[in-house]
Amino acid sequence: MIKYKILSVVLLLLLVSCTSKKKKTGEDAGDAAAVKKFELVEAWKTDTLFRVPESVIYDRDNDVVYVSNLNYEPRVKDGNGFISRMSTSGEILDLKWVEDMSSPKGLGIYDGKLYVSDIDEVIVIDITKGEIEERIVIEGAKMINDISIDDQGNVYVSDSDNNNIFLISNGEVNNWLSEGLNAPNGLLVDGDRLLLASMGSQDFAAIDLATKEINVISDSIYAGDGIARASIPDHFLVTDWNGQVFMIYPDGSKTILLDTREEETGAADIDFILEKNLLLIPTFYKHTVIAYKLVEKEG
Repeated sequence: MIKYKILSVVLLLLLVSCTSKKKKTGEDAGDAAAVKKFELVEAWKTDTLFRVPESVIYDRDNDVVYVSNLNYEPRVKDGNGFISRMSTSGEILDLKWVEDMSSPKGLGIYDGKLYVSDIDEVIVIDITKGEIEERIVIEGAKMINDISIDDQGNVYVSDSDNNNIFLISNGEVNNWLSEGLNAPNGLLVDGDRLLLASMGSQDFAAIDLATKEINVISDSIYAGDGIARASIPDHFLVTDWNGQVFMIYPDGSKTILLDTREEETGAADIDFILEKNLLLIPTFYKHTVIAYKLVEKEG
């Protein structure tokens, strides 16, 4: 009888051990000795001419960066928002390159057009002309936030206040997904899935584009905002707009690369220039964009 009790205890301990190993998602990657560690090293910082920069995107065809300036009020149609053009070394080329918008946030590029989310519409800019070509109204939207575009030109748009993701395809707007969302923000199309950083559920998830099934990759992201592919394959950078930048590893574990919350320097909708190993961070109310190199820690 004692032998059976001892065996039962051993089996129970083994079960608990196995269960705890499955809960790796969201844990700090520093717990795993074999995982490489990285850090961000500041490369440059722009002047403070921007007005609440919310999003950045690199245009490879023209080797420039576009910056959306929401200009203080994220939900008010005040007409004072604008898009800036900036070099990859931080020089502001044209502060008010395109105006006539209110609270521009997420940015996407496809076929020579810059797509801009603005409260309840997506503004399409002809990049060559530097002019607004079209305004796509999103009926029922409250505060559309980020944009991501797939290889076929399908435009995915998050509505943070209304818990929706809209799809613009072939000129038509559809409410693509609403179930299971909680203040969705950052979007990034990645093959057959749509990556999502949410402010409400405070997690980083993947949505299957075919089935729309949501799988949480990592949690405790807090005010999830921007998503970018890192220069290391299968690694992603995700921001908490309060000032944190997380490295998400392939197994879902994470580590904090940057934390500027005490300085009140935000970390909004980022982009990563792979060719230059350069992370671009718009800082909200510090009115700058800061660039960092992603490097492996020594030792």
